[in-house]
Amino acid sequence: MKAQKPGLHPRNRHHQRYDLPALCQAHPDLQGYITLNPLGEQTIDFANPQAVKALNKALLAHFYAVKHWDIPDGFLCPPVPGRADYIHHLADLLAQDSGEVPKQATILDIGTGANLIYPLIGVHEYGWRFTGSEISPEAFASAQAIVNGNPGLTRQIRLRRQKESQAIFHGVIHKNETYDATLCNPPFHDSAESARAGGER
Repeated sequence: MKAQKPGLHPRNRHHQRYDLPALCQAHPDLQGYITLNPLGEQTIDFANPQAVKALNKALLAHFYAVKHWDIPDGFLCPPVPGRADYIHHLADLLAQDSGEVPKQATILDIGTGANLIYPLIGVHEYGWRFTGSEISPEAFASAQAIVNGNPGLTRQIRLRRQKESQAIFHGVIHKNETYDATLCNPPFHDSAESARAGGER
């Protein structure tokens, strides 16, 4: 089973095929979603949102030391390899001046979402600190549960509710705070159903 589309960042951990036995060891529930493709190779049904969620849990546990991760039904489940690419390219951008990726960078993630995917990868790969903003109460609660469920993240990731629907930075960045970068990846689909339909095409 291919792990990714060609052209991932050189530092991306997901260039190789998914090692499903290792991923099942990291998250045993994934085993229940393993099937065989027409070639007799192990795979999962990517049209099944529960299978994709189980794969994400396994990837985050195996590669990024995230032991607790879940999202409410109906929220988009991000592909981990592609999201990791965003973080690695951001690291390259931050390294342009000095030639080295900063180890103490502070990043603002606008609309961090229920999945908290960028802070999770950024903390593990580069040791950065993140502030994640979120306007949805349910998404905020989900992201906070992920932080609380992984004690090592509580000093690296803080979350702030954005209460103004038309604001981006106002109400999120406090006085005298500075950030090395901001990132934002708004959803390209308006629902989990439309995202699955796009993937099936």
